[in-house]
Amino acid sequence: MSNPSATSAFPLPQSSPGLVSAVVTGRADKWFFLDAASGAGGADRALRAESCLIQPECGDTVLVCQGVAVGLTSVPYILAVLSRADAQHGVLALPGGAQIRADAGALAFVASDIGLEGANSVSLKAPHVAVDAAAGELRFNRLASTIGELSASLGSVRTVAQAVTSTVGRLVQKATNSFRWTENLDESRAGRMRLQVAERFHLKSRHASVIAEGQVKIDAEKIDLG
Repeated sequence: MSNPSATSAFPLPQSSPGLVSAVVTGRADKWFFLDAASGAGGADRALRAESCLIQPECGDTVLVCQGVAVGLTSVPYILAVLSRADAQHGVLALPGGAQIRADAGALAFVASDIGLEGANSVSLKAPHVAVDAAAGELRFNRLASTIGELSASLGSVRTVAQAVTSTVGRLVQKATNSFRWTENLDESRAGRMRLQVAERFHLKSRHASVIAEGQVKIDAEKIDLG
């Protein structure tokens, strides 16, 4: 008993390939179903040729090449997309499963790994840039940045630097606990300095000197010397 679907899917070899147009009605895995009444020459499904980078979708009018010999059978191939049912959407299918998707002017690159290499430079300009990743790494021989306003929420920060120089107009710091170790010299220069401690102030040193050109005042309920 003959199988009509098998005959339609794998037509007998033709004398020479022919080009027809058809409308895509669906897809199953790598096969694209065609509307035979639209002029596909009786073929109800076809494969996408490697040269057809734009992935056909339902409602698209495609160019089909019939009579392509594959072994002992003849398989139709979609060579190109002639017109799109949705002109605002398209997928550029690349070898290896990578894709470039366009949707209403938005462009997306889909691949397992994406790399950008520029012989001279790579520039990025946009009103808004968002980066979301589980881990990141930046390496610069020299970095210059200009930021109008910076707001950061950090869980843990660790920095290692040979030298740090900063110029700040106004510095406000608030910490629950603060610890600092300086191996050699720790020097602070200020026009005026005030230390305000809510509970206890403890100063311990091998040698201590308090030198003032003017007045030195010590005021307390009890003063112990010695």
